[in-house]
Parts: sequence; structure tokens; C-alpha cells
Amino acid sequence: MTTSPSFTWTSDDEPVRSFPSGATYVEALQNTGLCFRGTDLAGADVRVDALGRPRAISGNFASVFSLTVDGVRYAIKCFTREAREQATRYRAVGEHLARLDDDWTVGFDYIGKGILVDGTWYPVLRMEWVEAVSLIRWIDRNIDDSEALAHVAARFARLVAELAAAGIGHGDLQHGNLLITDDGSVKLVDYDGMYVPALAGLPAAETGHRNYQSPDRTAAEFGPEIDRFSSWVVYLSLVGLAVDPSLWRQLRDEDAEHLLLAESDFTGPAGSFRLATLTCHPDLRLRGLAVRFQEILLHHRAAPPPLEPLGMLDTAVSAPSALPSWMVERVEPHMPAPSPLTRFAERSRAQTVSAWVLSALLPLGVPAAIFVDEALMAVDVLAWTAFTVSGYRLRPEHVRARAARAERKRLLRAQQNVEALVLRLDEKSGRITREAEESKAEQDYRRRAFQQRYNLLIGSHQRAVKQELDGIDRERQALAARLHLEDQRLLVLRQKEHVRAALATFPVRAIDGVEPALTANLAAVGIRTAADFVGIRYDTYGPERVAVFVLVDGRSVGVAGIDEVRAALIDQWRERLTAQATSTRPTSLTPSQSQVLRDRFAADEGVLDARYQQVLAVADAEIRELRTSLRVEQAALAEEMKAVNTATARARADHDRAVAEAAVMLERTRQAAHAAIAEAATFQPITYRRYLRFLLTGGK
Repeated sequence: MTTSPSFTWTSDDEPVRSFPSGATYVEALQNTGLCFRGTDLAGADVRVDALGRPRAISGNFASVFSLTVDGVRYAIKCFTREAREQATRYRAVGEHLARLDDDWTVGFDYIGKGILVDGTWYPVLRMEWVEAVSLIRWIDRNIDDSEALAHVAARFARLVAELAAAGIGHGDLQHGNLLITDDGSVKLVDYDGMYVPALAGLPAAETGHRNYQSPDRTAAEFGPEIDRFSSWVVYLSLVGLAVDPSLWRQLRDEDAEHLLLAESDFTGPAGSFRLATLTCHPDLRLRGLAVRFQEILLHHRAAPPPLEPLGMLDTAVSAPSALPSWMVERVEPHMPAPSPLTRFAERSRAQTVSAWVLSALLPLGVPAAIFVDEALMAVDVLAWTAFTVSGYRLRPEHVRARAARAERKRLLRAQQNVEALVLRLDEKSGRITREAEESKAEQDYRRRAFQQRYNLLIGSHQRAVKQELDGIDRERQALAARLHLEDQRLLVLRQKEHVRAALATFPVRAIDGVEPALTANLAAVGIRTAADFVGIRYDTYGPERVAVFVLVDGRSVGVAGIDEVRAALIDQWRERLTAQATSTRPTSLTPSQSQVLRDRFAADEGVLDARYQQVLAVADAEIRELRTSLRVEQAALAEEMKAVNTATARARADHDRAVAEAAVMLERTRQAAHAAIAEAATFQPITYRRYLRFLLTGGK
């Protein structure tokens, strides 16, 4: 749920001073009625952690708490360090944003006298609560939704354009300050380092997250251009993920504080594997954008140009062709027109005459073989054949035909070799994919196992601490119960004393109907006032009932001359006086009595409070130690996985390049083989048989 943004401020700047730590704010916020005394946040409900303490989201300069008051939820930013001109900056930012109608803004109130800590007021920033998640968390949830990623990329590009049009520089565009709502809207938060025209001339209050900023940025650079570098970083990552979601796991660790690129990529682009992966990516749009950003890193890092968005991405165009587009231009289709058939050219007169002479002599070989020698016939045939064959081989048409046929054979063999290479690469692709999937499954398993063990250890520790704190709380409740019982007991004693003192002021001689002699009899047994007895009972002796007085000490005595009628008068007299005294009895202890009573229990309360704080302190130390230990283990695991992923990604990149180059080679070899086949086909008429016909008849 969001509310209409508003921007107010209530304090001028004060000299820079030391501010409370995040832990001090946590202690203060345990009593919102006190720390927000006199403000509309007094008594607000603060969101707490598992130990029941205010839950803080801590940053470099502030801790943020979630508070709800009158059903409205706010984010309260408590500063742990004050920047100079802080109020002035927020005043200028608020005035500038109030004139805009952009949906990325989030309303805030800068309150100079915001929170009371240890007797001193400190400023707070009360911000509109936005139901949204940070960019990294949103990507984690939507990494497989390319359309949603493309939409957010386009929305981010529009946000950058709106900032530029308004003359605003946010100063820290990064994943934590970009919130994505359920409908894909982008909200921009944290205006501590924002530039607006009214702040021209001031230095920057901060230089932003290093994984999103140019290594050359300094505090002196403070203007509407300060977001150019970070806008390229964020937009390039969003486009990359929209066209290839696998980059999310390929180029970053699970808990990394960056998108696809980080500070090390900016300081050393030549050796950046992540940047190389993007600049060599098969998708032409991503590759072009990455190459442009690489140029900025190499030549314009200190003064990058404005973002050059691609427009709305068509994520349906995602399947790369067999050839990367950056190689397509290297493989130009070659479809030459069919060449004419090659035929024998002109024959020489000497060859023709020789051929005919030898042909005419061939019949003479038969009688020679019959009548002279058979060998003469063989010589005749061999001579004719040798002459024609040598002539055929010496023909330039035959020489060219033989070379074309040899080239065709060579290229077809080369094509077969390349096809075999492509087949092997395809098999290797499957193996790499399987190994990557197995590695990912193993990593997921190890991450889950680690997270489960982490949750188990933290949860077990928190439960143990809570159990101990609950025990102390129960002791506190028991102590409070004993205090209450003791208070009631003392109060009863005080009330009894009051009634007794009141009754002591009424002598029995004042009772109407009781003669002086009977008064003397009552005094003889110790009954002189209404306070000297607590009641009258009647004992029966046959038909006679005898009144017996119950004294204060519990003894029962009979009084001479007191019959049943007079005893009733005396009993009614005392009951009436008792009722009067009871109506005026005290309802509480005196202040001094209460103080004595509290002092009696204060020591026990102090012991319990000390135990409670000691348990919290020990729990904090233990959980810090436990988290530190787990972080070390987690970092080692992340480093190990990063090494494996880096090796896998490099192997994949090298393999993809080899596949692409093999595809180019295969295409070229096929074209060359096709051309060689066509060329060899033009020499189809160049045969020995056709040569003989050409030699004897001249026919081609």
C-alpha cells in the first residue's frame, strides 16, 4: 500500500555532532512513548525481531525501522552519522520533488526534533512505506520471467530519462535503492545524496555504491550527470537478464552485492570475465550494448555519455541461430551461376594426321601377325594407344579437369572432417550442459544444507535465549504477584487497625438500655469499649440461652446480668459502629509504607533486571560469534562455488566460441565443396573416349 507522496522538513542545520549507534536506537525504540514523546509517533508499534527487540535495517549512515501508528505504516530512518547541510539538502530536494508528478518518488518528512535518545533530540526521516522489494530480491523471484525483466528494464530507462529531464541526479543508483512493486513499477528511495539544481555548488554528500560507480567518481562531482555511469551498469544488467536469464547464476554469487558487473570489472575491463561474457554474447542486442559500455570503460569512464536505451525488448526473439550474429557477416552466402561445360578446344593438324595414319595402320597388324609375327600386331596397337593417351593427358582441358576433380575430392574430405568436428563439439556441449546441471544441483543442495544448518543453529540459539528470558519474565511476574499479595496483606492490617482504633473510642457505658451495674460487670471481664470484643454467641443450657462474649484474644467469657435481650442490644451497637468504621477505612497503604514495601522488593527486581540484561548481552555476543563463524563458512563455500562457476563459465565460453568457429568453418567448407563440385562438373565432357572422338572427327 502506498500513500500520496509529501515532502516536508522541520529543522535548520546544526553543527555536525556525534550520533547514536544503531544499537542505541534499538534500545530507545523499545519505548516509543518516550523516545517520540510529544510527537504523533508516540506509542507507535515498532516491528520487532525474534527476541522482541526493534528490528533494524542498517546501512552505512543510518538504521531504518518499521513503525505503525493509527494503522499507517512508516519507515523511520535514524541517522548514525550526520552530513553537513543535511536539513538544507532535504529542504531543497523536497521542494524540487514536490513540483514533479513522477510515480518513482516516495514521500518523506525530515523531522529535526525527531527522536529522543539519552536526553537528546536527533533528526529522523519519516518515509512513506512502500510495499515493494529491492531489485536483487525482485530479480531472484522473477529471473525466469523475461517479459517482466524487459518491462523493468524499459521502466528503469524511463526513470533515468525522467531524472535527467528534471535536472536530478540521485547519486546512488543501485539495487538497494531501486524498489520494484508487485505491478512492476520502479520506486526510487534514499535521497541522502540526491542533487537538485538548488544544491549546485555543494559537494556530494556520498559517492554511492562502488559496484555501481565509476572508479573515477569523487565527491567533487555533484550534478545532474552523476547517475550516467550507474544507469549503464543497471540497464545493461537488466537487458542481459531479459535476453539470457542464465547470466544471473553464471556471473554472480548468490549473496553478491551487485548485478551482473562489479567494481573489479570497472577497474580492469581488459581482464574482466563477466564483461567478456557480455561482449561475446550470441544475442546481438546485448552484445552491442555491452560493447558500447566497454568503450565507455576504456575511453569515457570519467565522463560517460547518457544512457542509450534499446527500447522495449522483444524477448520472443531469443533463440540464437546456429551462427552468432557477429559471425554471420563472415559467412557470406556464395551461390555462383553455373559455369558452362568445358570441351576440347582446337586440335592440331599434325595430331589429326598422325591419328588417322595410325588408325589406318591398325588393320595391317592382322596380316602381319598371321604372316610375319604376332608381336607386330601388339606393337601396332600399343603404338596407337600410347599416342592417343599421351595426347589426351597433354591436353590442357584434361589437366584442368584432373585438378578440379582432385580439389573436389579434397574439399569433400575436409567437409567430412569438419562435420565430424561439429559432431564431437555437439557431444561435448551435452556433456558440458550435464556437468553444469550436476554442478548447479550440487551447489543448490549445499546451499540448502548450509541454510538449513544456519537456520537450525540460529533458531536453536534464539529459542534457548527466549526460553531463558521467558523464565526471567516468569520470575518477574511471580515477584510482582508477591509484591501485590504483600501490599494487600499490609493493607488489611492497616484497615483492621483503623476499625479497631475507631471502635476503641466508643465505651460500653454509652449503650442505651445497659445499666451502670452491667457496665461494671462488662468492665470486670475486660470489656470497656466496642474494640474489646469481636462478637457474641449463645450457649444453650436446657431451656435457657446464655450470652457469651468473644474477646479480641479469642477467649469466651460470660457476663453476669447480661441476658439475651441486652446481649442483642450490645451486639447491634457494636455491629453498627463497626459498619461506620469500615466505611472510612483506608484503601491503600501510606506512601511511606508503599516505599518501604518497594524497597523490600527492589533488590530482587534489580537482580532479575541484571540477569535479563546479562542474558541479552551474552546472547548478542554468542549470536555475533555464531554468525561470524557461519559467514566465514558461507564465504568459503561461496568462494569455492565461485571458482567452480568461473571455471565452468570459461569452459562454456571457450566451447561456445569453438562451436561458433566450427560452424563458420563448416559453412565455408560446404560452400567451397559445393563450388568444387560445380567446377568439376564443368569438366564432365573431358574423358578419354570423347577425346578419341574429338581427335578423329573433331566433334566436341
